Amino acid sequence: MSRRPFRPLALACCLGLVAPLSALPAAGADPEAPETLAPIGGGYEPEAMQSFTARVADQATGETVDIFVVPSSYGDAPEDREENLELAQERTEEVEDHCEAVVDLDSFPGGCEATLLVLLDRADAMDPANSVAVIDSDADGVFVLGGDQVLAMQVLANSPAETHLEQAFEGGVVLGGTSAGNAVESVSMGAGYSEDGWPWNALERDKTIIYWGDDPASDERGLAFGSQEIILDQHFYQRGRFGRLLNWTAMSAERYGGAGKLGVGVDWATGVVIEDDRTVTDPFGNSSSAVLDLSHADEPDWVGLADTLSVRGVLTHLLAPGAGMSYDVPGRTAAMSGEPVAAPERGTQPALHRRVGGPLYLGGGMNDDGDSAALTGFVDALRTRGSGHTDVVLVAAGYEDVLQAQTAAADYGSALADAGWDGPVRVLVQGQDPLPASAFARAVGVVFIGGDQSLMALAVADRGYADAVRKSVQRPTPVLTDGAATAVLGAHYVANPTPGDDYEDVAIAEFRADGNDVVEGLGVLPGISLEPTLTYDYRWGRLYGAAAAHPQERAVGISELTALRLDRSGSEVVGERSVIVLDGSTADWGVGSNGARAAVNVWLDAYGPGDSVA
Repeated sequence: MSRRPFRPLALACCLGLVAPLSALPAAGADPEAPETLAPIGGGYEPEAMQSFTARVADQATGETVDIFVVPSSYGDAPEDREENLELAQERTEEVEDHCEAVVDLDSFPGGCEATLLVLLDRADAMDPANSVAVIDSDADGVFVLGGDQVLAMQVLANSPAETHLEQAFEGGVVLGGTSAGNAVESVSMGAGYSEDGWPWNALERDKTIIYWGDDPASDERGLAFGSQEIILDQHFYQRGRFGRLLNWTAMSAERYGGAGKLGVGVDWATGVVIEDDRTVTDPFGNSSSAVLDLSHADEPDWVGLADTLSVRGVLTHLLAPGAGMSYDVPGRTAAMSGEPVAAPERGTQPALHRRVGGPLYLGGGMNDDGDSAALTGFVDALRTRGSGHTDVVLVAAGYEDVLQAQTAAADYGSALADAGWDGPVRVLVQGQDPLPASAFARAVGVVFIGGDQSLMALAVADRGYADAVRKSVQRPTPVLTDGAATAVLGAHYVANPTPGDDYEDVAIAEFRADGNDVVEGLGVLPGISLEPTLTYDYRWGRLYGAAAAHPQERAVGISELTALRLDRSGSEVVGERSVIVLDGSTADWGVGSNGARAAVNVWLDAYGPGDSVA
């Protein structure tokens, strides 16, 4: 049975007679245990919460496993106080139930007890009586609830409550938390997005907010005793946050020099254990956690009008449960199957370019706008080649029906006009219209658009479509592909459906070892796979899935509103956002006990507008 919220009475009146805060007794957890953080990326699911409470039990003493719950991220509005305390008490009871599900009653005959600390506003945190219980002889764990991490630190920073939590932590109490409770566990604390920031533009310098925590007197930081070496992020795969953590990690290298801080992205219902701020170990829960390391990277830069991250040689790892995985933070080395795996030497990457044909714009999707740099570049490259060579041919494939294909084609036709094309556009729908070779041979330019990658198999198998693509890219006329039509140009592509309202669940599932249907593409561009709408649709898991399925092929992710322009002179990123290239050729790949993909030493390169892609 869970305890009521901790509301001290007599203790509060005589606290000053017992000892100053700095001299209060340590908590009852094993004082010889490592200082232990257990961040969870979101939710209160059994697979994560029971792992957390089991870790608390591992370091617990006494007859019961005692966990104190901190609700400071919930909100401090007086009118919401009663409701927030009720909700926090419900979560406290959940924490106790999860602990009871795993506790060994032979070792702890009293079972588990969870207690809510009343720390909802600044006044609560400034009253030592509201938090002193966490350093009594019973405390074994602390759990910070999810909510708003910025608000949580406005409540806790430089308060007796923070001091008590630090003393408990240093005395062996395990500190865990979910979502916002994850974020506060690193002193450099992610604080969300700027007003116009989103997951899809988070590789731009000013689209995310991080509190570095260099001024301990400020509340713009995580907990003072949180990780000094790691930047934590939460809901990592679920909400497409690869870009923002990559940006924060790169900015930390710029700010502090060298490799900067390590990025650790923890997904929903998933967690890791951090011991003594030196080892990331014992991954647990539903999925895996990503590690981003710039110790082998070139100096990061921010390029283009929007200051988009440009960096080469980021080493990434996916830490999955049950695969013997851990990470040595000072040594910047991952382990798999219990053995350290040194970072491999990386050879020079061949530049992407074309030996024949005119310019090829590999669009990442959503380029059906007259302001699209990919589309305007394509239009600028068009040249009338004499009598009869006046049409732009536009081919639509991979749509649910002809009407949807024609509607999409009409949107692109209007965008071409807005971009300055004043000639005719001939629309052909794959599977509905013939694709005569003469139409493409006489075209001034060709556009291939694709709807859903799961619907592109018929186009790939259609000899007329395949010939049209292959021959068009060999001619001197410019070619633009967009969306799913870009994906099939590579040696292989991921044939997963376009996500709908379940896009967060899909983003998690695509980091599973069985989460991607990787099939043969047209092979127009050998040695690579292509993934469009990378950042808007949270397709980072597809990129890792393609790299794992065919490690010798580079997996190239192209963001929406962006294109990779290839010609005989090389390549260039054009448009608003980024191109990401994964190189898994020297990686170690595996599968966690929960089915999540495991990986060590996957190289990641990020390119911004104007960059040449190697």
